[in-house]
Amino acid sequence: MTAQTGTRRGLAAGSSLFLAAFMLTLALAACRPAADVVHGNGKRIEAKWEARQLLIVGDDRTGIARIFHTRAAPSLIGELRAPGRKAVRDIRIDEARGRIWVLGEAAVYLHDARSWTLIRSIPAPVAAVERLELDGAGAPQLLAEDGSVVARINPAAGFGVERLRLAGG
Repeated sequence: MTAQTGTRRGLAAGSSLFLAAFMLTLALAACRPAADVVHGNGKRIEAKWEARQLLIVGDDRTGIARIFHTRAAPSLIGELRAPGRKAVRDIRIDEARGRIWVLGEAAVYLHDARSWTLIRSIPAPVAAVERLELDGAGAPQLLAEDGSVVARINPAAGFGVERLRLAGG
């Protein structure tokens, strides 16, 4: 008779350790801070709402922005969807008015921050737009890569888009 050497048990323990290390690496990658995020192909776009302990994450490959609650460990609690939106290029939260603005590839999308439903899709000249900013009144401004304002959306006037003249144009 041959005595058991324990090699199988050691192999199983080693595999479990490798799997645990791999899963930890994936979890840490999913929870990286917003400062590590770069806009571009396949990259994450994030917006944090500290008061409600929410993190909204989108990317430029899908039109979905996912909402995570961050109290203990991030847990998925909802999604922002819009018909026809194929990419999320930027996200801004208007805490005072309970709005979430999402810059897509062909429009700006306004979502309700409480129910996460789509309120309105606003066609806008977003081809030259790199990011979205909110002014003091909560109105979105569409900015080019150099920081110049390309257009403004006026929520007080029926969500009209005011296109601004670009330098040299």
